[in-house]
Amino acid sequence: MAELTLNSQVRLKNGKTCRVKKELGRGGEGIVYLVDYQGKDYALKWYLKERPDVFYDNLLHNINKGAPAPNFIWPLAVTEHQKGYFGYLMELRPSGYYDMSSFLLLQARFKSVQAQLNACLQICQAFQKLHINGLSYQDMNDGNFFINPDTGDVLICDNDNVAPDGTVTGILGKVGYMAPEIVEGKSMPNKYTDYFSLAVCLFILIYMNRPFEGLRYLSCPCDSDANAAKKLFGYDAVFIMDPDNPVNRPVKGVHTNVIRRWGVYPQMLSSNFCKTFSKEALMNPSKRVTDKEWHYILLQVRSMFVKCPFCKRDRFLQIAEDRTCVYCKKTITSVQTLKVGRFFVPLTEGQKVYACMTNNSSNDDAVAGEVVDKNGNLGIVNRSEQTWTGIRQDGQMKVAANGQGLPAMKGLTIKFGQGETGQIF
Repeated sequence: MAELTLNSQVRLKNGKTCRVKKELGRGGEGIVYLVDYQGKDYALKWYLKERPDVFYDNLLHNINKGAPAPNFIWPLAVTEHQKGYFGYLMELRPSGYYDMSSFLLLQARFKSVQAQLNACLQICQAFQKLHINGLSYQDMNDGNFFINPDTGDVLICDNDNVAPDGTVTGILGKVGYMAPEIVEGKSMPNKYTDYFSLAVCLFILIYMNRPFEGLRYLSCPCDSDANAAKKLFGYDAVFIMDPDNPVNRPVKGVHTNVIRRWGVYPQMLSSNFCKTFSKEALMNPSKRVTDKEWHYILLQVRSMFVKCPFCKRDRFLQIAEDRTCVYCKKTITSVQTLKVGRFFVPLTEGQKVYACMTNNSSNDDAVAGEVVDKNGNLGIVNRSEQTWTGIRQDGQMKVAANGQGLPAMKGLTIKFGQGETGQIF
């Protein structure tokens, strides 16, 4: 072990130095120090065990290439070897962020469903960009994500394990998050194992329980038995909400969150978790839901969270299924729906239409339009810089610039500037 001492100077590969100010925390693989670098505070992760040359070279490669998305707290500089030991410099995590385990332990709570879904969307989009760059994360788990519970903004740390897809750096992952083929020793990390780990993390953030830790987990000594761990998380794993196999169901009084939430969130969401955690997808990685698919699913689910026109409470409104409000028990039958591209948007007061739907914007939060109630009549106000054209069924046309609106009436076709064309039904 080669720990650093207070005020010691650490030379970086770029020829500059940083000074150790104090220890911030430690784990099984290293210590994180607060350091001064060119007059500003940074974090320095220092490894306590020697790493192979391929790991060091990959870290240098990532630094030179830069972060694939702003959410990643990316390595900025690597230190020179000191008696075989080294570390890397990164930005400090800002205050107000909590790791995923804090949400599971109820030490942190999302302020709203919108913040919760925003966190999931940011994670999907960040990993989509990482995979487009030909990289895989290789060690996705609850310790990698720091989330602002008020906004859902996400920061992703421990990016020293990121490598070109197919590159082996010695990192396998964490039990419970690793894909079954890694648990079984049949594969090394790649983008398909990332898809599995991503689904585990999304399930935890939405349902606040782990997807494979049900009845079987409670009755199995997996912490001390490697064979039992393989059974629970390898090819013999059973999703706790598997529609065909009840042997690992959530236990009443233990897995309260998933029991309570499973029927509240849209079936579109639950059916895709059943798909990606099915026996077929456990055995065949190509059958897993991808980051791009999850991104679309979550954008659609976000638009299904609307205000009930009767009791004014927020709830999920199924597009083509039961529309009974879970709070006031009234059936919502008169809601018009906007179909734009692949998306369906129920038009209730306060509902937003996003630019990622109308103009393929990469900004998931950019609002293109908003549903307003004017004297009992609903309309869609243009909040974008594009000029819209509304065409009624009788052929009459109306143009709506920024701040102007169109009636939310059945049969209306809307041309969203140079973007998509939508229709209200």
